[in-house]
Amino acid sequence: MNNIRRYIINERPVWQGRLHKINNQVVDNPPSFIIRPLNHKDVEAMGELSSEIYNHLGRGEECFIHKHDTSYYSKAVNRPDLHYLGVFRGEKLIGMSYLRICRSLEEFTQEIPGCRQNFFTTAESKIAALGADSVLPAYRGNSLNRIMIAYRLELARHLQCQKAASIIDRSNHWNMPPYFKNGFQMFGSAIDPADGGKIALMSYNLQAPKSVPEQEQNQTASIQPKISVPFNRFDIIDKLFAKGFIGCDYNKDTSSITFALKEGNITYNKQVNRHWNLLSTRLRPVWEY
Repeated sequence: MNNIRRYIINERPVWQGRLHKINNQVVDNPPSFIIRPLNHKDVEAMGELSSEIYNHLGRGEECFIHKHDTSYYSKAVNRPDLHYLGVFRGEKLIGMSYLRICRSLEEFTQEIPGCRQNFFTTAESKIAALGADSVLPAYRGNSLNRIMIAYRLELARHLQCQKAASIIDRSNHWNMPPYFKNGFQMFGSAIDPADGGKIALMSYNLQAPKSVPEQEQNQTASIQPKISVPFNRFDIIDKLFAKGFIGCDYNKDTSSITFALKEGNITYNKQVNRHWNLLSTRLRPVWEY
């Protein structure tokens, strides 16, 4: 993953890599970037980045990245439940995101609206909510979102969270690969009550064995059968969610999401197996039994 080098500086994780594309052009001598935690000294840069990102949002994307000023970030960096990280080229902040530690269902639904699953199995449960993934347009194409997700997953483990969760724009297929490549699963959809945005719900089991590299860990080894659906066929996808399917991968070539049904869901497994030969030619048997 971009040949990342990892360091601990002043007891903080710092990652270093190379920017192989700038303004969508491959560069001969890639400059380096670092990812590190953000603090009160970065507040002005955070406000500038937020404004620049917001000014470059596509239509309908305003519900996923909110414009904040320096006064907001001055308070945010001092909150014990919020952990902001930034991507720097030299002294310039070119990307940032955050992790929020949620200790209650109320806190979790503030970050992941519309989620019907309760991940809080004990009074000590902690869930890491990932948000505000943003990279300046000039530096996109360097897998920085994917790397920031991996960084936050390691941080979430260090903070002893049991699961990580996030939301992505259902209409923007560019949001999907970074999460799937880090092992996230799409387990549902919802409407953001704050602004009506169509969102997909993503989760990652932080307690799963980490025996292979993060980007290769699919967490779906025991999931069968599988079927691919165009990412924008919301009608089909919502019916699959209702039947207990989860999204486990994304194919850029076909712009489709791979869905699967976990073994152990006996009610649906028997039905899916009975109709499995039909799935290669049409989708209706998946939900019409």
